[in-house]
Amino acid sequence: MSRTRQTTKTLQVSRATARFLAAGHPWVRPDRFTRGLERLRPGDVVTLVDESGARLASALADPGAEIAARVFHRKPDMAWRPDAAIARALERRAALAADADTDCYRLVHGEGDFLPGLRVERYGPVVVVLVLAACITPHLPAITAALARHLPGATLVVREHMDDLRRQEVKTRRLDGRPLDPDEVVVARELGLTYPLRPFAGLATGLYVDQRETRVWLRRFASGARVLNLFAYTGAFSLALLAAGAASALDVDLAQPALDRAAEAARMNDLAARHATLKADCRQYLAASADAFDVIIVDPPTAAQGGSGWVLRRDYPEVLALALQRLAPGGLLLAACNTLGKPYPLADAVRQAAHTARVRVSEIPPPALGADLPQLQGFPEGRPHRLVALVTASGPA
Repeated sequence: MSRTRQTTKTLQVSRATARFLAAGHPWVRPDRFTRGLERLRPGDVVTLVDESGARLASALADPGAEIAARVFHRKPDMAWRPDAAIARALERRAALAADADTDCYRLVHGEGDFLPGLRVERYGPVVVVLVLAACITPHLPAITAALARHLPGATLVVREHMDDLRRQEVKTRRLDGRPLDPDEVVVARELGLTYPLRPFAGLATGLYVDQRETRVWLRRFASGARVLNLFAYTGAFSLALLAAGAASALDVDLAQPALDRAAEAARMNDLAARHATLKADCRQYLAASADAFDVIIVDPPTAAQGGSGWVLRRDYPEVLALALQRLAPGGLLLAACNTLGKPYPLADAVRQAAHTARVRVSEIPPPALGADLPQLQGFPEGRPHRLVALVTASGPA
């Protein structure tokens, strides 16, 4: 990005915020020392300054929001060039774009790609532009024009998700103006497997692309394994393991439509003979089951919207302890969580669960994030999920 000679607006931040910015965090949360928000509109390009007037970084303003500004460049007084940032983000993913076995991945990962408040994902021929903050809204025309230029023939969908789903529904529109059909199926690929996705139906398209590298990592544990996939959604973890040689996989979830889509994908990939689904509460299933599994994946939602009463911070430790009791000696448990705001202490929860279940375990390094999920140092909120992996040993704890 080149420097601009124009006079830029400024936003004064507190000393505490200045320290966070210096450590790499790209967000400004307003406090009593923040000055200048009343003069700004969402999307205004600003230079952040400290209380002494020192110029710190370049950001997009979002007055009135919990996050009042989001940094797009570590240097102050920089021009905002979303078209150039899009081009760099796509270049970073050139290897994925050339992979014939995968056409589902993240094209833009917000602040990690210096496009704050924005996420862009590809699902085969459909590109979903997810707006997470009002600061990016005024710049959508330039962003979508750049995407259309670099991805000719793609169907562009714009989706606004700037609040909790319990307070505000997701707003979705096709850029070409055509009506949305939430039941329209788009066939796409990941790691050589074919998935029937519904990218026009809301946030739940049928595949979480940010877990692709987790599925790659899991394949090393697949040979002959009996797999239990809890909170399975559409079964992508199970299908990846079955394709790599797992003996069987059971998907457990309370959402029958998601399980139906998992079964559909299993049939499409000739894996149905080793794949099963069960509509059940995961806690109740684990408490009643006597089966043993070689690989157990636990990837629950933060909170349930279907009336099941699930709350991750309250209920996750119990499920982990029950799951460990169903894990065969030498088996692998992979625990995941995706929480907004204060990070969930997943590693502590897993260790406590092992103690409760009286199971001896050894933690192993979890899978790394994919190249399409670039991270900023000092910005834990930029991580899409947290993972803890462990294997069991013989004998009681």
